[in-house]
Amino acid sequence: MKRAKTTRRARTAMVATVVVFLFLGLGFRSILATALAPVAAPLVSVGTWVTNRLFWWTQARGITAQELEALRSQRDELLVHMVELEQMRQENASLRAQLEFVERTKMDVVATKILSKQISRTLSRFIIDAGERDGIEVGAAVLAHNGIFVGKVSDVGAYASTVTALNDPTHSVAVSLLNESRTIGIASGSIGDLLRINFIPVDEVIDVGELVVTSGLEDAVESGLLVGVINAIVQEPGSAFQEAVVEPLADVRRLTSVLVLHLAEHP
Repeated sequence: MKRAKTTRRARTAMVATVVVFLFLGLGFRSILATALAPVAAPLVSVGTWVTNRLFWWTQARGITAQELEALRSQRDELLVHMVELEQMRQENASLRAQLEFVERTKMDVVATKILSKQISRTLSRFIIDAGERDGIEVGAAVLAHNGIFVGKVSDVGAYASTVTALNDPTHSVAVSLLNESRTIGIASGSIGDLLRINFIPVDEVIDVGELVVTSGLEDAVESGLLVGVINAIVQEPGSAFQEAVVEPLADVRRLTSVLVLHLAEHP
């Protein structure tokens, strides 16, 4: 009986010893893996790079110059198609936005594409694919697809016209602030992307963040077209006037098409 108990104790001790060794072994492997991870990661990356290059080198040995040129041609063709599809996607999105704006406002507009641009710190103009034959007139307001004021037509040809953007130093437009007194003024372009409204009486209460819209004091420009937002107010000590610095909401550099307010009956 005593011998049987001794045997059971020996077996239990043996099993416990085996479990301890297994635990220590697995724990050591985990610790070792953690310790070697920073070293192993670069080695794995190097191995992957070598494998990829070796695979390409072994496969390329069986490709002729003509086959390689054909593969390159297929790649270039696919890239061209990708660009065309992306341009079509953007154009469709712009046209849908234009249609929604026209249906919502019921304005009589001419949808046009931008053919070319001249954009710099001292110049901001672009050419559109519509002219006299489409009823375009000098001074007509030009809008982005969402109805934001972009500029005015400054020159008209038979089939194309030039638009001077609102941030061009030669551009100006009659505007109104959406404040309590509906302050009016002239927003002029300046060097850079900002507009300036000068000669605002100091007794007019204006604040940063207020919206600026067209006032409608110009025959060719509808009232209430969104122009920009005031981001700074400048006042010289002792001056009877203050100046509002306006950030335009339309970015001409990103536009591919615009709407021109139709001022005349289409021929």
